[in-house]
Amino acid sequence: MIANNPELMTLSEEYERSKLDVKDAYAGLGPTIDLQVSGTYMPNPPIDTVYVNVDDIINSIQWPGGVKPAGSGQYVKVFDGMEDTLYNFQLSLTQPIFTWGKLKNAIDLYKQVSEIKKTQIDSKQQQLETELRTRLVSLYYLNKISQIIDEEKQYAKRLVEVSENAEKSGMLLHQDVVDARIQAKELEIAQQDLQEQITSQLLELTHSTGIEDLTFEQLDFDVSDEEIISVIQKDRREMLEKALSGEQITIKLLTQLKEVSNISTKIAKGFENWKPDVALQASATYGGSRVPFFEPNWQRKDDYSINISVGLKTTIWDGGKKLRDVSRKISESKTADINQLDARSSIKKNFNEQWNTAEVCTMKMEYQDLKIEACDSKIAQKETVFKTGYGSETDVLSAKIDRCNQQIEKEKHALTRAAACMTLDYLCK
Repeated sequence: MIANNPELMTLSEEYERSKLDVKDAYAGLGPTIDLQVSGTYMPNPPIDTVYVNVDDIINSIQWPGGVKPAGSGQYVKVFDGMEDTLYNFQLSLTQPIFTWGKLKNAIDLYKQVSEIKKTQIDSKQQQLETELRTRLVSLYYLNKISQIIDEEKQYAKRLVEVSENAEKSGMLLHQDVVDARIQAKELEIAQQDLQEQITSQLLELTHSTGIEDLTFEQLDFDVSDEEIISVIQKDRREMLEKALSGEQITIKLLTQLKEVSNISTKIAKGFENWKPDVALQASATYGGSRVPFFEPNWQRKDDYSINISVGLKTTIWDGGKKLRDVSRKISESKTADINQLDARSSIKKNFNEQWNTAEVCTMKMEYQDLKIEACDSKIAQKETVFKTGYGSETDVLSAKIDRCNQQIEKEKHALTRAAACMTLDYLCK
């Protein structure tokens, strides 16, 4: 069941994801580093080769004595022209400095959510284990009832035969024969209903455990009445206190949910107006025709820049939205308190109901034992009278059928008591 139950597997995957959320929250404390790279290819660069006329240079110079060299009409290349490629690189780093505890509280929040997921797994496993035990115990008692019905059917079948023979000899009315047939048919219907219950329990076990085509013969288990009733033999007050303690799985889960609400309130308060977040940002950029450090004379071109800045961001006014968010979180925290109180009340109510059910069923089983003892005495009396020739076999068979009915009632009460005791055991875990 632990390996194959779909609900447990789903909760396990949710727990694994929650641990990743915790790691993400821790990562928020550190810096965020981004890199942007772009490359452009230009078949026809916008800037071509640049030439300067030597004569223009000569004419622009103030020569001493007014004597200047003669013009040559030559041109000098001063720029080779823009290359076909253009690259841009930007590396930026953002480091939170002060956030009013939002990052730390976020870590606490995700850690608490992860703990809740773990508690949900434990809760579901305990629930499924109790359900598994209950179904196995149900199958145990249903099988015992089925065996009693098989025995009772033999008595009913014989009763029909004897009644039919007695009718032929004029010793019984036809109505008595019909009554015997009705009784036999009722047993067939009861056995069919019982078989459907057994099949239903097996299908539920198949779903819980993932074992395909599970049959009753494959089950290897036994039921100890002493172990079952040992639950209600303990001190009732101590058991109830344990069921309502903080260690009880349901109470523990609600306590964790309350803590989540409290942390959420702290985070919401960190977003209130006029509470700025402060962060450090540093960036390094480069733009040029070659990738960094491969451009000719890259040291002299000054295509690089480094910037360091401190930023501050806060909400001045938003119409009161953030204040209302805080009020909502406070309300959710109060709701968690109410849910915890309600859960304790429900657990106490369920505990008392199950305890009373177990005690009443024990009394009913003792009552059925007395009725079975009376039936045994009646059967012995009827058999004695029948052997002396003064009684009829139908009286003996009717007495045996009545005994089977009393046994079935006892097993039903035993099943109800077992379910109540296992529920009590689950409530106290």
